[in-house]
Amino acid sequence: MSTARRHVPSNIPPSLMRCELPGWRYRIEDEDDVRCVYCGHAMDDHYDLNQWSVSFEDYASIHEQAIRDPEFPGPPLGHPHVVLRGDIIERKTCLHICPFCGWWIAEDRAVLPAMQWQHWVVTLASMSILQDLALNDIDLPLQEVRRYLIRKFEARASIHPRLFELTVASVLSDFGYKATATAYSNDGGVDVVLDDDSGGRIGVQVKRQRRSVEVEQIRAFLGALIMGNFTAGIFVSSSRFRRGAIRAAQKCSESIMPIELIDANRFLDMLGSVQLKHKPVPEDCGITRTEPLKFHCVNYSHLNTL
Repeated sequence: MSTARRHVPSNIPPSLMRCELPGWRYRIEDEDDVRCVYCGHAMDDHYDLNQWSVSFEDYASIHEQAIRDPEFPGPPLGHPHVVLRGDIIERKTCLHICPFCGWWIAEDRAVLPAMQWQHWVVTLASMSILQDLALNDIDLPLQEVRRYLIRKFEARASIHPRLFELTVASVLSDFGYKATATAYSNDGGVDVVLDDDSGGRIGVQVKRQRRSVEVEQIRAFLGALIMGNFTAGIFVSSSRFRRGAIRAAQKCSESIMPIELIDANRFLDMLGSVQLKHKPVPEDCGITRTEPLKFHCVNYSHLNTL
């Protein structure tokens, strides 16, 4: 069974996902952007949240493990440069969220002063994973489907046809149309109806198929538009259009009524351009204090010479 996915908290170390968090800088604004491991976009940063708890002891245990490692390059155990003073002089807490696909990683970093001279930096992180959802469930939240398509657009052919129609309607509504999905069966060849501010009525046909759209499908769509008294048409395909289909749409646009063709690549571009209107926020990440995040050390370093 084909599945979509939702981002939920995990126990997987971020290192296994090849996620890179920025190193310490004097100013946080000088740090490098964090990139989504799934879609590659720069992530939004939400600082100083109260969604998780990390104590001094949590950082200190990482430091203790490091200095007891036989290959530790610093001073020996008990040296004032490695013995912690017992406080935190600087801390950064940030939830990085991808504005497109919703993947997130929680970062918690502390600077721990030693008894003399040295400052130790411990960076902890906890990230989300993808939880399977049934793609044949037409009641899936459309924002989750849209974020999923941003991340894995090649899976569009396995989405339930009705769910794809609803997703297309959702995207087109973000372009300023009043979009209404028609009945799933006996729709007369029109899957979505768009009403614009000028009083125009546009019929939309949505085809979730692997093969390219043929010229006969454009002709049949034109007939449905005429029978439905539409002023224009939009044909959205999860694949491509054959040359004959493109020429047929051009002839219709010149002599009968406008028919716009949206293939898979163009639909992905449209989806990406409107997705920023629905950026996920920290409350969407499923983080709760009743189920604490599992943090892992992703970086351990010092600020002064050893």
